[in-house]
Amino acid sequence: MKTHALPLALALFAACTTLPPTAHAGSISPAVSNQQFDNPHRGFMLWGSSYAANGGVDNFHGAHIYHVYLPWRVIETADQVFDWQAVETHYLQPILADDPLATFVLRPVADYPDSAGSQIDAYYTGGENERDYPKFLEQAPLSIPFAVRAKCDGDGPIRSLDYNHPAARQQMQQFVQALAQRFDGDPRITAIQVGLLGFWGEWHTSGCEDLQPNSQTRSLIRDAYVAAFKRTPLQTRYARQSDIGTAAFGIYEDYFPSFTAKCTAFSPALPSCSDTGWWNLEYAFTHEAPAARQNWKINPISGESPNTNQKNTWTQRTADVRKLLRDYHFSFLGPAGAHEKSGNAASMQQIKRDLGYRLAVTKATWPDVQVRGQQATLQLSVGNSGSAPLYQGYHVELHWVASNGTTAARTSLADIDLNAVMPGETTQHNSAFTVPAGLSPGSYALRLAFADDAPGRRHIAPQNDGQDAERRLVLGQVQVQ
Repeated sequence: MKTHALPLALALFAACTTLPPTAHAGSISPAVSNQQFDNPHRGFMLWGSSYAANGGVDNFHGAHIYHVYLPWRVIETADQVFDWQAVETHYLQPILADDPLATFVLRPVADYPDSAGSQIDAYYTGGENERDYPKFLEQAPLSIPFAVRAKCDGDGPIRSLDYNHPAARQQMQQFVQALAQRFDGDPRITAIQVGLLGFWGEWHTSGCEDLQPNSQTRSLIRDAYVAAFKRTPLQTRYARQSDIGTAAFGIYEDYFPSFTAKCTAFSPALPSCSDTGWWNLEYAFTHEAPAARQNWKINPISGESPNTNQKNTWTQRTADVRKLLRDYHFSFLGPAGAHEKSGNAASMQQIKRDLGYRLAVTKATWPDVQVRGQQATLQLSVGNSGSAPLYQGYHVELHWVASNGTTAARTSLADIDLNAVMPGETTQHNSAFTVPAGLSPGSYALRLAFADDAPGRRHIAPQNDGQDAERRLVLGQVQVQ
């Protein structure tokens, strides 16, 4: 039989052209894991203000958030002269050296009652250790008045700046701007608590109401924070109208659970419950700033329990505490609380489970034959079984891992917004990506990471089993042509 040869042009085309691969897809639908993953920016918080001075702090229940009061006097050593290296050296780096997974909640403070008794003054120089604001504020040309009191409502001694003085307002606004220039967007920061005003930076002067920052001062400092911070979460103490206005501040509860819900929400009422004024979270949401009830969608809610009867609720009324955490969307608890002591591991783990986000991949589908330099699509479903969203800047990445374990390439799926995955919801995405052109042809393990926006920080572990050592979810093999 005579065989007919292909025309020359057709033969050359067949020899030199790679035909498009047949469409194939890999897919997984991993179950949500019951494991407790110690992910960043959620869980328990410890006292970090005097960490280095005390040689560390006990950590019984896997906490990785540290609360640090930043005394104004340590940072601003002269007018508009800021010693940020002192913050790193005295506060942040000693903790990170012991706990590389540490993140921080920072609160600038101008008046911490009984500073010396609390060791807030560990790094003060120049005497006057009850003064937590810079000395130059009292001196000419500013000459801002101040008051000294032995006690205010049992706390003291007090050295309080006149917050309502025009120069004080201006200096605080300038300080907020500098603070944002240094820390806004820093991946180590879980939240900035707005601080500065009042005792402990809590925007009140209980027992000495004549020292209180007035509503105009509170509004000015509130607005300064809103203008300066664009990426890092912000919290304030109360959902009082003059404190929060239309800002989307999160709230930190200082007397959790006593001042959280209505006293009739539980029977018997939670210990030391008070719900007749703006200091109570539910009262404030109802009567002061109703729109702030939804602020948890943008900035975190947290709390601490300084009194013994409050700490006891964590173990004696765990179910009630967990209900509050989920109802009000708490992300972290501390630094004061029952987690400061050993034991009660079962209760602590239950409470920790209800704090913050728990992001899980519920389904992923991808082309398992890919052409480098060409577009492909990942179909991804992400659910949140936690009590709050993720607030910090993380994104979804795909990693191509070679057979020797090295990551040959990675690409970011910028159109998937992890912050938008609300509690109890699952979001679905069809995300187009370009297969990295630099990949050599061959077989790769495709892995998915919830990655930080900044280098050097750890990935969020998805709430799924089947992760690798870098907390990436193993999807499956792909063939790159």
